[in-house]
Amino acid sequence: MSIRSRFLISLVAPLLAFTGYAHAQAQPKAVMAYYEYSGSTHSLHAFASYLNQIPTDTWAIDRNGNVSGAAPASALAFAQSHGMQTYATISNFGNQGFVPLIAQHILEHPAIRAKAIQNMLAVLATYGYTGVNIDFEAVPHRDRAEYTAFIRELAKAMRAAGYLTVVSVPAELQDDPNDSWAGAFDFKALAPNVDILQLMTYDENGPWGPPGPVAGLDWVLPCVQFAVSVVPSAKISLGIPAYGYDWNLTKNTGVQVYWRQIPALITKSGAVPQWDVTSSSPYFTYTSANGSNHVVWYEDAQSIPLKSALTETYNLMGVSVFALGYDDQTFWEAITAGFDTGQH
Repeated sequence: MSIRSRFLISLVAPLLAFTGYAHAQAQPKAVMAYYEYSGSTHSLHAFASYLNQIPTDTWAIDRNGNVSGAAPASALAFAQSHGMQTYATISNFGNQGFVPLIAQHILEHPAIRAKAIQNMLAVLATYGYTGVNIDFEAVPHRDRAEYTAFIRELAKAMRAAGYLTVVSVPAELQDDPNDSWAGAFDFKALAPNVDILQLMTYDENGPWGPPGPVAGLDWVLPCVQFAVSVVPSAKISLGIPAYGYDWNLTKNTGVQVYWRQIPALITKSGAVPQWDVTSSSPYFTYTSANGSNHVVWYEDAQSIPLKSALTETYNLMGVSVFALGYDDQTFWEAITAGFDTGQH
């Protein structure tokens, strides 16, 4: 770890310590990493020693509660043979992104909620998953009570059948029932029902808006502080992105760039990486061959440990990485460097 990283951690540590979540003896951390179809297979095998929880992001649900998708049989067999927990990630993702109407229709009709739960149980039983990971996003905020009721019903059914329940939630700085993106997620009410609250502390910024950090520490830290104020810390899995975004400032567009692709992009463009002190995030600018001006915000071996260290300081369950296949060996070394730093 560089001198700069150690210096940054020394600045952050006193701020974290006042909360009382620092603990004398560190516990092993759960490391969850999302499996995204066949592109994740190499990473699953290559970095298995770092992993113990694998959600397969390979399932979708429709407005009538029907679950569709596929179980990556060889990946599940490999994960299970290595003692990893496996989860079927079920989302309201459609052809053009997350579909609010799918979630709304399910949540507002108790009979469809019940059907959806039974269909999920069937998937888990058929393929031997450890549990389910609900990833409903863009849920209308008016369905807050219905979403909480659905998760309560789901968790009860899962426990009765011997399965675990993971719920992915947007990162929040505070509870705002009227927030158009996060208002449906009542952390405090969800907490008693979930086994793992997967906190999506990424996509602070993206191509849908102006350039900025993907997961700036100055944003992640207060999101964690809010979460642990209403949810038992040992139930929280801290989301970590293995990617950045490349904004084309000339065309006002942007694309995702994987962690493993960043070094080649820096070399090819001749860019000089910079460090944003406020967010503890790296970025660089470059001009492409066609004359377009670009800015790339991403994560590196200095920014990642500052975030993974929060799992030790706040006694969180661990981290959840999106996604396998975006990474390389240096990514996982950065994750574990944070675990080591956070112990002291």
